[in-house]
Amino acid sequence: MAQNLQQLKKRIKTSNNIAQIAKVMEMIAASKIRKAQELVEKYNPYAKKIKYMIQKILTEKNFHEKAEKFLKKRDGKRLVYIISPDKGLCGSLVANIFKKVIFYIVQSEDYIVTVGKKATNNAVRHDYNILASFNMGTNFPKYDDMYPVIDMAKKFYFSDEVTKISVIYTKFKSMLVQEPTIEEIFPIKSHKNFKENEVDYIFEPNSEHILRNLLPYYIETEFYSALTNAYASEQAARVTAMKNAKDNANEISTYLASIYNKSRQEKITNEILDLANGQQGI
Repeated sequence: MAQNLQQLKKRIKTSNNIAQIAKVMEMIAASKIRKAQELVEKYNPYAKKIKYMIQKILTEKNFHEKAEKFLKKRDGKRLVYIISPDKGLCGSLVANIFKKVIFYIVQSEDYIVTVGKKATNNAVRHDYNILASFNMGTNFPKYDDMYPVIDMAKKFYFSDEVTKISVIYTKFKSMLVQEPTIEEIFPIKSHKNFKENEVDYIFEPNSEHILRNLLPYYIETEFYSALTNAYASEQAARVTAMKNAKDNANEISTYLASIYNKSRQEKITNEILDLANGQQGI
């Protein structure tokens, strides 16, 4: 019984330590998510507006021949970006991302670019054709950090080496909802509304010049939106995961403390009974 009590004390201490560690990690993630959530909520409408502009320009009737490369679906190799955290302890976030990845990547010749160590490890495990890998980092992604990541996208698509560019990441919707998403950057999906409501525009200096300057910026906004959403989703998922871990550890500690107290009381009672029986035998 003494040995059991000693083991229970160790398990209670371990549970309390786990609860403290989980609480600290929850607080760290919570401090990061506040800034991330604010920036994502501000940037998402801006990125949507840029996409709306490029879709509207490319689907104009006078742009049809020039825009065919960016609008028409073609067969061939694809360039797929996978964005994940560098670290774990964020619940099922990484597993949910790779459910999307496994569903989407069926061609062995597709080029894969991973952002985040978890994405790299899983891509290597699945023997994907990895072209490059980058770290996600533990701080909110800076705009300048994105350029090395998207240089390949511009080079490969504009040179016709790939026919499609996609990004698989986790979209931040709220603190409780993070949705794995496949975003196809190229070719750009046109909207019937734009074709049906054709409006004549005057482009200065000319339409080709505007398109040439706007397309690279469109790629930047789409990628940066994916990176910021992925980072915010990671922190939100970690807050939830660490809160659940903390609560579970506290429950286990409470349960073990109850068993410990009962066992200790039982031991004391047995000792009293032994003393009483000993006195009666005298």
